[in-house]
Amino acid sequence: MMNYYDLLGIDPQSSFDTLKKAYYKKAKTCHPDLFGNSLEKKQEFQLLVEAFNVLSNAEKRKIYDERLQVKNSVVEQVTVVEPTIMDSDVDDTLEELIVGNDIPENATLLTLFLDLERTKVFMTWREAKYFYSIKRYRTAMQTFTRLVRMSPTNILYRVYLARSYVHLKEWGRAKYHYRTALELGRKRKPPQRLIRVQKELDNACKKHHPILYKIQQFFNPTEIKEYLTPDEIAIRETNRAIARILREQAREEQLTSQQPQNRKMLR
Repeated sequence: MMNYYDLLGIDPQSSFDTLKKAYYKKAKTCHPDLFGNSLEKKQEFQLLVEAFNVLSNAEKRKIYDERLQVKNSVVEQVTVVEPTIMDSDVDDTLEELIVGNDIPENATLLTLFLDLERTKVFMTWREAKYFYSIKRYRTAMQTFTRLVRMSPTNILYRVYLARSYVHLKEWGRAKYHYRTALELGRKRKPPQRLIRVQKELDNACKKHHPILYKIQQFFNPTEIKEYLTPDEIAIRETNRAIARILREQAREEQLTSQQPQNRKMLR
């Protein structure tokens, strides 16, 4: 049976650039729009998108290659759980596909790839992440820089650019892009907490100027801020009020139970 490499007509050691060119070439032979929305071509195109999705992600590709060696056949969909940057997996997906990319809000990987021109930003994003995952941080930084220019309000692009600068030990630039990402998060509705980003910024500050960081922490310890929606604030205040009432009830019960003992002692 045909595996993903065979489907794209590339070698398992192929670079991302080769993978990308193969995708575009193959897409023109099975793009549903070019064949009157043929169901057969649509299914073929879906498999092509899945193949690119797996092989353009270094972690998924590694798992796929390992399974391929065992089965030597088509492998079921590869799932890799990555730590989220935004406040949820859904937020990460929307940011990846939509923000700054001029893509409809109901976009999926398949609908995004249906437009060969509009995939440019997404392709660049996958290329940058690929370089980052194989530790080519200088190339990743340059590619993420291009992405930030294309979509300056995309939080994921900013965070990965900052991470690339961290690996290159360019702390000042890393901190700038972390802070920009946090500012973008505050402006979202509802605001994004970006707790992971706050922690990474704090760590970058610590590594940039260790002594200065210790002095600042002594006088003004870092506090990871939470940005809550009105509903979350209401729930938190309600929980605090309930906890306060329960503490007062417990205190009253304790005092009531102590009264008989006090009377005995007075006798």
